[in-house]
Amino acid sequence: MTASPTTTAPGPAGAAPPSELPPPGEGPAADPIIQQALDRASRSDLPPADEQHLVTAGRAAWLAETVRYTQVRIQATTARREPDRDGAVVRLVWAGADPAGAYLDGRTAALHYIRNGEGSWTRT
Repeated sequence: MTASPTTTAPGPAGAAPPSELPPPGEGPAADPIIQQALDRASRSDLPPADEQHLVTAGRAAWLAETVRYTQVRIQATTARREPDRDGAVVRLVWAGADPAGAYLDGRTAALHYIRNGEGSWTRT
């Protein structure tokens, strides 16, 4: 399954209220605030090594997924267990200009991974 880039920014369940987030267009200086809000939206529930691996894999996969976009910047990323599955979901907030040239920040994406028999993760 391939996720397609989204152009809307619905907040994840439990995310900080919009008043706590920087206004759109604030640029890279706002990224740490967005990361903090995403971190507060859900507790870390994966072993640290798995979480780091999934964040790194998710970022790389999303940059490959958005190759047709320009000015792509990942603003924030988390990796959490997938409810009711033996998997994980990597959630990203990103910015970029789509092929038509419309630049937006606060775009969201979710990439799903499942643990395979060797203890590593595979994107589904």
